[in-house]
Amino acid sequence: MSEVYKSKMTVLFHQADPAGIMFFAHVFTLAHNAYEGFIQACGFDWKDWFAEPKFLVPIRHSEADYLRPFRAGESYEIEARVTEISSTSFKIHYDFLNGPHKHAVVQMVHTCIDPKTFQKSNLPEEVKLGLKTFYHQSEKLP
Repeated sequence: MSEVYKSKMTVLFHQADPAGIMFFAHVFTLAHNAYEGFIQACGFDWKDWFAEPKFLVPIRHSEADYLRPFRAGESYEIEARVTEISSTSFKIHYDFLNGPHKHAVVQMVHTCIDPKTFQKSNLPEEVKLGLKTFYHQSEKLP
């Protein structure tokens, strides 16, 4: 059975407007913060993935649906799962929860590129294998 990666975060005072509601764009920063832990949960060393990579996986597409406001001082759980894997990219789906309430859904697509040429390249097999733990689709992996 596929796993769900979970992390927690609290909306900080500086992330909110005077009414105490988090600025909408911060949800992407919070998703990326969860991504850093997610990659390590997939079995990859942070330094190898981010600081000295053999391949790059920049974000090609991101989107968010906002369902409820995020309030300063409130804590939220982030659940992340892989929903698509292709020969050159993968998609991660993030749910932001506070108790039984979903506050936002973020999806990010990462594309593999060669760090020397910046041309699209195939995802290494080790990456596909690492992502498989959190893969939530009925189709077979490529």
